[in-house]
Amino acid sequence: NVHASLLPKLRGGAPIHHAILDHYPKTGVTIMYMVEKMDAGDIISQEETVITMEDTYQTLHDRLSVMGRDLLLKTIPDLVQGKIQPIPQQEEEVTYGYNIKKEEEHVDFSWDTLKIYDRIRGLNPNPGSYALLDGKRVKFYASEMSSSFYTTKEPGEISRIYPHAIGVCTKNGEILITELQVEGKKRMSVTEFFHGVDEEALLGKVFR
Repeated sequence: NVHASLLPKLRGGAPIHHAILDHYPKTGVTIMYMVEKMDAGDIISQEETVITMEDTYQTLHDRLSVMGRDLLLKTIPDLVQGKIQPIPQQEEEVTYGYNIKKEEEHVDFSWDTLKIYDRIRGLNPNPGSYALLDGKRVKFYASEMSSSFYTTKEPGEISRIYPHAIGVCTKNGEILITELQVEGKKRMSVTEFFHGVDEEALLGKVFR
């Protein structure tokens, strides 16, 4: 089997999502033997990659897909020729990346800025993250880290309007939402979104 993590880290069905959600500095692909227990077989070969702050689920998925293909092509001949000694996984090092639950798609702006940033990019584009604004679901696809500033405003409150972004208060500062999808509308940049709304009227509204 080819698994999209550096086993024994991130066993489970959503290792790519969780590598970003849990802010792993690196991940990779593992070729392993299959056993009855989930993702617990001996390791045949591995290759790693650094997770950048710009990576999303999609970019990391695409990179790991190519890495997995290339590693498999390199590994099979050596495996057939008996040149590889499989390595048992160390159970004390196991972590999990289970399938994303519906409740994990929700963004809570009382979190710190980095956690929100990781949640948005880690679920972009699938399944997407969201919060409610005026009772409507707003999905987030891209954001930027802001220079942190502490505020007494409520987490989730829209506090600033930028030319390309909506500034939203977090636990310890602000995050800039740059791409979104309002319920019933298409995915768009915030610049496009501004064409149909009163920007000033957004100030003071709160994402729940």
